[in-house]
Amino acid sequence: MYCSLLKTTQNTRDLGGYKKQDGNLTKYENILRSDVQNYPGEEDFEYLISKNITTIIDMRGAKDVERKPSGFFGKSVFAYYNFQIIEGSGVPESVEAVPISYMDIAKAKAMPEVFKCIANANTGVMFNCTAGKDRTGVVSAILLLHVNVSDEDIIKDYVLTKEYGRERLELVHKNFPEIDMNIVTPCEMFMKEFLKLFREEYGDTNAYFKSLGLSEDEISALRDKL
Repeated sequence: MYCSLLKTTQNTRDLGGYKKQDGNLTKYENILRSDVQNYPGEEDFEYLISKNITTIIDMRGAKDVERKPSGFFGKSVFAYYNFQIIEGSGVPESVEAVPISYMDIAKAKAMPEVFKCIANANTGVMFNCTAGKDRTGVVSAILLLHVNVSDEDIIKDYVLTKEYGRERLELVHKNFPEIDMNIVTPCEMFMKEFLKLFREEYGDTNAYFKSLGLSEDEISALRDKL
């Protein structure tokens, strides 16, 4: 049974608990990855506040945010940010194009704001897109890579969305029968190939974050978060 950490979402998960190269585990209850939170309930608010996770980063585009505003917008206890990652938000043309679209996400115009916000947050952070699969998957993978979590575990974390988001994927198949489900369903190849392309382009996460304009302190702060 796959249970989201929030009662009103399908795919809210903790980036804690993954083994790093030094043998230690990534910190629990500091960075959460999630699908969209349109209608969070009081239990969800109380849970996040109790864990001091009050910085919310929404990576959906303007149309999605206007159509379904985040339930955290306007809540005084939470610092809500909408950094719109448009790149890679559509359905790629083929299975082979998925990892390339993930590189587009990594290079997105608003991506520096996402990582700077995580680095500079004084509280725990929860970030989301719509399904918590592609944009959220890329940010999660880069953060885990930054603290030397194995490729195997990064891929495992990514593919878990297939289980947590099964209901959403079934709805996509029902409502959009023309979509090739092989393209929109997470599989190991997508993340494995993305990590390969990422390393070919940047070498490591330090070089990547520098290319985004992050300072040494911010790069170090991202590592400390996990």
